[in-house]
Amino acid sequence: MSSPIRVLHVIDKLSMDGVNPSSCTRLLADWAAYFDPTSVQFSVCTLRNPDPAGAYLEQRQIRVHYVGHGALSWRNIPSITRLVREEAATIVHLHGYSAANFGRIVARRLGVPNIVHEHAVLRVLPHQYVADYLLASRTDVAVAVSDAVRQFMIRGRSIAPDKIRTIPNGIDLATFQNVRADRVHQLRAEIGVLHDTRIVGTVTRLREEKGNEYLIRAVPRILEEMPNVVILIVGEGPLRRHLQALATGLGVGSAVRFLGFRSDVADMLGLFDVLVIPSLTEGFPLALVEGMAAGKAIIATSVGGMPEVGVDGETVLFVPPGNPQELAEGVLRLLNDSDLRARLAGNARKSSTCFSARRSAEELLKLYFDVVPR
Repeated sequence: MSSPIRVLHVIDKLSMDGVNPSSCTRLLADWAAYFDPTSVQFSVCTLRNPDPAGAYLEQRQIRVHYVGHGALSWRNIPSITRLVREEAATIVHLHGYSAANFGRIVARRLGVPNIVHEHAVLRVLPHQYVADYLLASRTDVAVAVSDAVRQFMIRGRSIAPDKIRTIPNGIDLATFQNVRADRVHQLRAEIGVLHDTRIVGTVTRLREEKGNEYLIRAVPRILEEMPNVVILIVGEGPLRRHLQALATGLGVGSAVRFLGFRSDVADMLGLFDVLVIPSLTEGFPLALVEGMAAGKAIIATSVGGMPEVGVDGETVLFVPPGNPQELAEGVLRLLNDSDLRARLAGNARKSSTCFSARRSAEELLKLYFDVVPR
């Protein structure tokens, strides 16, 4: 029997806030659950110090190594080199700018193939553009999570088109499809939302690119027509105080509730009458797939990988980014039309089956076998 492929995932950081696992970290855990250990084994290396997000992986029996030098230290090179040798890695799988920079240098020195995996459409930073240009010849294979990300990798990261494979991310569909009604009723009581109150919600990070400011700016118009609406913002991030102050300044502070990070996202989605995703940019919109799997009526911005997942008027209503007026009108349209909500929700749930974590893991497995032939 041939030995399993041994993959070392190198990632800049496991958490965006130092506490809660990032979407990439959750993806690593999902992939591990679907890999047969006789075929693929992997461990994770982060450039940061230990944090609770690492414990999230360790609880799932995934080995995590904490380099602790940060994103910019050249000491990452000998540390990653040591880990590749200790783990006897046959592939170095890289997530994040710094991981890709240092990881490609190490992989080429050791003669180990590397995979540069991009999860987002980012601003093209001058120093990173130079780094990617210089390291282009050291890139063996690349993965884009959507066609929008693929175009960004070609344009902004100097990666040759023939090296890029598009593999959409996926979720554990059953988690979002099987939320119990009694749990939803319990959550409504815990949060203190009356039964005749309509709920508009978002699951997000409180960062500029997520566009939450425009959702809050849409609230006065929504309440003008439908006063019995509450806005639930599920997520944490550096803009929380700014967004709370904005809601207060617009006179809608009592209608906008910031719930922070929640581990029960599927249950929270069960509460929503309408899910809003007001992002200014997206690589692959996991929140959209989760909402679709949960059977939600969704309004989202037509940016990045969003149109690759949802179909306007069939599974989601799309509006332009950064436009609170159009966002408000879209929300009101959904709240006022129960037939439209039901049709979108039903179509969305059916369409979501294309984006399972199992399917994503199977595509990665094919890639690993191509990179390291058995």
